[in-house]
Amino acid sequence: MINLKTNCIIIHGCPSKEVDEQTTPQTRTYAKHWMQWTKRELSVRGVETEIPLMPRPWEPEYEMFREEFERYLVTKDTVLVGHSCGCSFLVRWLGETKRRIAKLVLVAPWNVAPENDTVRSAFYGYRLTLQ
Repeated sequence: MINLKTNCIIIHGCPSKEVDEQTTPQTRTYAKHWMQWTKRELSVRGVETEIPLMPRPWEPEYEMFREEFERYLVTKDTVLVGHSCGCSFLVRWLGETKRRIAKLVLVAPWNVAPENDTVRSAFYGYRLTLQ
């Protein structure tokens, strides 16, 4: 049963090259079709769902992602869904903030920067500490 206070935030992945930010969510290479479907299905069930457009995902910077992400409400009733490098972002954010959430869903997680890719190495380079 879904709690009426439950909300969901879906974080997209990171494309390998720059894309036009003015394209529709359905045509962005990193906004997979399942994300819009999931949002519709959850909305029908009364779960407010957001899919933030993360800044410059083809050159992901953790602090920029964090700034955008923290504009959204995250509570103990929130479900977070990450795709590809969005998974890495969510795991790091949760580890750093120690926030409690209802559920974390990782879809095709990715946490390895391509060789000689300093931008993504900086994005993925973090250590997890267990409590």
